[in-house]
Amino acid sequence: MSITYSAGRRARRGVVAFLREVAAAVGEGRELVSRYKALETKTDRELSALGLTREDLPRVAVQGWKKH
Repeated sequence: MSITYSAGRRARRGVVAFLREVAAAVGEGRELVSRYKALETKTDRELSALGLTREDLPRVAVQGWKKH
């Protein structure tokens, strides 16, 4: 019986780890969308002042941005 119990416990840990990874991925996706939307609402002039164009937005949302 202990083999079944141990295997069941390992399976539950695997499911919990998977669900944590899914939750982390969803959180990361929401963060990317939030960054993109924050930039998207800026005017072209505001983006230009930051050294960005609209074409830069997807890259900046994913990779981040540092003003040089």
